[in-house]
Amino acid sequence: MQQTFRPDLTDYRIYVELLVDELNKEALFKMNLTDVVKILIEQKMAERLPDVVVNKKRTVYQILEF
Repeated sequence: MQQTFRPDLTDYRIYVELLVDELNKEALFKMNLTDVVKILIEQKMAERLPDVVVNKKRTVYQILEF
C-alpha cells in the first residue's frame, strides 16, 4: 500500500487561498485548495520535465470561452 504524502503548507496557505480566490472569480464550479496545488505541480512538471507523464487524479477544470 502506498504511503500518503501530506506536506505541511501552512506557511503558504494564504498564497494558495489568494490563488484559489482569483481562479474562482469566473468559475462555474469552485476549485479547492488541493486541486490548485496539484495543478501547479502538473504545470511545473510539464515545464521542467516534459518527458514525464503525470497521471492526473484530480477534478478536471476547463476554460470555456463564450
